[in-house]
Amino acid sequence: MSILHKFATLGLSGPTYISTDLSSYQQQMAEIHECHRKTANFTNEKLKDYMAELRAQARSGTPLSQLLAPTFGLVKEACIRQLQVSPFDLQLLAAIPLHERKLVEMQTGEGKTLSAVFAAALNALSGEGVHILTFNDYLAKRDAEWMGPIYTSLGMTVGYIANGMSRQQKQAAYACDITYATAKEVGFDFLRSYLAFEKEEQILQPFHFAIVDEADAILIDEARNPLVLAGQMGASVVDVKAVAQFVKTLQPQEDYILNESSRAAFLTEKGVESAEKAFGLESLIEEAHFGLHTAINLALQAQTLLTRDVDYLVKNERILLVDEFTGRVVEDRKWRNGLQTAVEAKEGLPIQSEGSILNAISLQHLIQKYPGVAGMTATAQAAAKEFATFYGLQTIVIPPNKTTRRIDYPDLIFADKTSKQAGILAEVKKAHHIGQPILIGALTVKESESLAALFREHDIDCEVLNAKNDEEEARIIADAGRVGAVTISTNMAGRGTDIQLGGKDKSDRKEVIRYGGLYVIGTNRHESVRIDQQLRGRAGRQGDLGQSRFFISLEDDLMVKYKLNDILPKRFQSIEGAAPIIHKKVRKFVGITQHIIESQLLDMRTNLYQYSAFTEKQRIILQSERQRLLEDIHCLSEFFPSLPDIRNATVQQLTLMKTFVLLQYDKYWAQHLDLLSHLREGIHLVRLGGQNPLRTFRQLADACFNQLYSHLENELEPWVKKVMTNEITAIDQMALEKPSSTWTYVINDNPFDDQLAIMLLDSANVGMHVDFVSAPFLFTIAMMRRMRRKKR
Repeated sequence: MSILHKFATLGLSGPTYISTDLSSYQQQMAEIHECHRKTANFTNEKLKDYMAELRAQARSGTPLSQLLAPTFGLVKEACIRQLQVSPFDLQLLAAIPLHERKLVEMQTGEGKTLSAVFAAALNALSGEGVHILTFNDYLAKRDAEWMGPIYTSLGMTVGYIANGMSRQQKQAAYACDITYATAKEVGFDFLRSYLAFEKEEQILQPFHFAIVDEADAILIDEARNPLVLAGQMGASVVDVKAVAQFVKTLQPQEDYILNESSRAAFLTEKGVESAEKAFGLESLIEEAHFGLHTAINLALQAQTLLTRDVDYLVKNERILLVDEFTGRVVEDRKWRNGLQTAVEAKEGLPIQSEGSILNAISLQHLIQKYPGVAGMTATAQAAAKEFATFYGLQTIVIPPNKTTRRIDYPDLIFADKTSKQAGILAEVKKAHHIGQPILIGALTVKESESLAALFREHDIDCEVLNAKNDEEEARIIADAGRVGAVTISTNMAGRGTDIQLGGKDKSDRKEVIRYGGLYVIGTNRHESVRIDQQLRGRAGRQGDLGQSRFFISLEDDLMVKYKLNDILPKRFQSIEGAAPIIHKKVRKFVGITQHIIESQLLDMRTNLYQYSAFTEKQRIILQSERQRLLEDIHCLSEFFPSLPDIRNATVQQLTLMKTFVLLQYDKYWAQHLDLLSHLREGIHLVRLGGQNPLRTFRQLADACFNQLYSHLENELEPWVKKVMTNEITAIDQMALEKPSSTWTYVINDNPFDDQLAIMLLDSANVGMHVDFVSAPFLFTIAMMRRMRRKKR
């Protein structure tokens, strides 16, 4: 218990949503140790019987808080017997706030995976199921198989969910006491379950308790991207391949204006005339040609602002998006609003329509459906306010089991990218020469391969881990600590896998320690300090020696995108030379810029949440009605109080009615989502008229929702009357046709800054900064004004 006393007096750190005070857990820890001592001599069968007794107590109403100590004691003994691992006190301690629905910060390599087992086992006693949400499918499978023997030795069941499993396999996994899965896959299964036509088709059981691993990545970075269930393709009336070929003939400045700093591109008047000539139109800006006009703008964005091997990859004739936070491909992610199709046309690939959105949910709202949520990550404090605001989670900081000995060197800042790359090469040569293992965190796939080519030119052998070979990430990362290893990784690829000093078998551990441990080099600062901290945290795990340093330049994408050079004092704006810039003010301004960016991103996520929250309330209302009908066919009489004869309907008639009603609910909800999507895209334009965009959106969305119910009423009752009078025709039967196929994907963030929205929200001068969605609207307005002037 001495380690607890050491940290018991630290108290609150900063705001009240961050706590380092562990003193309240001392008594519980003493009870856990006492319970463990009592079970140490139990036979394996006795351990299982004792767990069954605790389960019976929980299900008879005993509060879980009273069962915490004996359960944790049992789990600790199971860890020792099944994994030959005795959990550290701090791993046990971290499990207590997890059970209390809090967010636990534990440093990389401190054993979060094992801590989660204690809280999961305790909360599974009620029989309602626990989900442990992981960062990717690999980790879900790995952790379920790795921790599985602990659960099964105590008579509990464990399963995992992976993409591609059958419905029956998933139902069996979700029926387990503990289920490991990605939040994304749970979300997709949630959407599928709420579009089922029979109760047996539903995959999920009611939500109970979730432990979110890598919580910052899942609850913040990934939470911005809605999960989508789509179906039934609709053919486009625009020849997007012809549009792509036309856009390739356009000349910058003459036919279009490109502003890389604001990530915007749009046609000039000459460009519009070129389009009219190419497509044989009298006027591109007429309403009848809006689809073509939009397609041209999208093709222009795809051609000028999206780069192959940076923003996306092409593999097996498919566009694969590269996640900006992880540097990994997200297989089922797509850009919205036709941009995905525009990129497919640009690359000459088969066009794969996005289809109609049948249902959608954000990860924020999905997580909020769990009555109990806890989380764990190595970088919680930087986002503690957001965790508290959106999820009601207090952050509890758990100190490392051993004092951190990693040395975090100050950034080396260069005037340009060429000098920075030369500085990285010199540093790598120096460390590699003595045999120190090096992990380099690159920003993009292109940069990782460029660095690899540079190193190989100088006879430095290296492993490259990027979005092109992420299936090998665990193997490569696990061996990145061997003597002389140089590993280049895009951002946080391999997250969740520990790097062992001396390699996987630790054979050269002492030698690596003599060289200073793992050396982590970052080639760019990121938009979030958390990502930088995650990269640094790969070194110095469990008290190991380690080093970290970031090499950045004033030409880095982050610096250019947010115009760091403009806010620097004038004497630093024209610095030249290959040597690092040795000025504290420059380093300070880099830090200030990063914090400003984080605040802007938080504002954007808050804004998105406010819009989606209203839609989510509507979805809950509609789908609760749908679910009621799915579960009880006889409640149809309550849906149609004006048709009392429905109580006398046959089972066959009721089944026909149920199927039709469910299909209409799905149809009109899909149309409603599409309508709200279009409404959301241009809603910020109301700011020009002095209106509040969010308030206006909610008013319009409410009116649309009322209209949805009017459509349902007009559609349903006449059809039900036909069923009751046996007047259903062959044409009517066609209305019972279900979607022939459905598929899922993640709507990716707009890759371009929504400058128009930001400026309108800030009541700033609109100028010429527009995003790819809003550009056609403003351009049309400008062109109409120009034409009026010409007529005069």
